Amino acid sequence: MRVELNLLQSADAASTQFAAIADALRNPPPDLFGPGTTQADGTPVYDTDGERSYVTSRPDAQGNLVYTDAYRMGRVIAIVYTLGSDAEAAKAVRRLVAERIDARAPR
Repeated sequence: MRVELNLLQSADAASTQFAAIADALRNPPPDLFGPGTTQADGTPVYDTDGERSYVTSRPDAQGNLVYTDAYRMGRVIAIVYTLGSDAEAAKAVRRLVAERIDARAPR
């Protein structure tokens, strides 16, 4: 798992930046997951001020998918990448991480 957090000066600024970041994550740069990797729309596992989820279109050589969740929680933009081959286990961890970030995110 990899977590990136951005704290912005206001919820409005976070909302604007979230829209741009969430769209850009749909087509990750080649150095993020490897060349030729594409993502499909995923199902968000947590409901907050804004959320967008993606999953890699096909598993890697070890059978893993990358689940990418982007959230806006007040002034915070959180991007969470979860690597896993068990979709239900990954879903549980993704939700737990989002809950913990949201509980501490400044509004």
